[in-house]
Amino acid sequence: MDPFDDIKKFEKLMKNMLEGLFGGSSVNVITPFKGTGFNPGQNLNSKEREPLTDVFETDDEVIVTMELPGASKNDIEVDASANGLEIIASIKRVSVNENSRSSSTSRFRKHVRLPAEVDSNTVKAKYRNGILEVKLKKIKKTKSKKVKIE
Repeated sequence: MDPFDDIKKFEKLMKNMLEGLFGGSSVNVITPFKGTGFNPGQNLNSKEREPLTDVFETDDEVIVTMELPGASKNDIEVDASANGLEIIASIKRVSVNENSRSSSTSRFRKHVRLPAEVDSNTVKAKYRNGILEVKLKKIKKTKSKKVKIE
């Protein structure tokens, strides 16, 4: 017996209910479980998932870190705006056994809403040991100034 059977049944029930609510259109239900392994954010209807992400804020910058194990920096795309960040990556895996060879591709996508407005022209990104780190400089906000009326 699969320990996640109840979760799968609940997911199917929710999907059916949501599809009925939206006139039978296809609805993707995102759940943290797939099969017998734990995959945070895994969408059970596709090979796409949201990778684990942390957002830190200092006085001068916003730092976003994301786990992308197995990716190469050429397979990662980062798109920054003043208040958001989108990261897309494709990871190709090849496994070779004695009698067979198989390959699969995982697609990662994440949109991160930033806690402060940033300058999208000063973004720096590093990828090392499966961790992507993106640093974005905050835009300095000017203090309000009282104006004397003449």
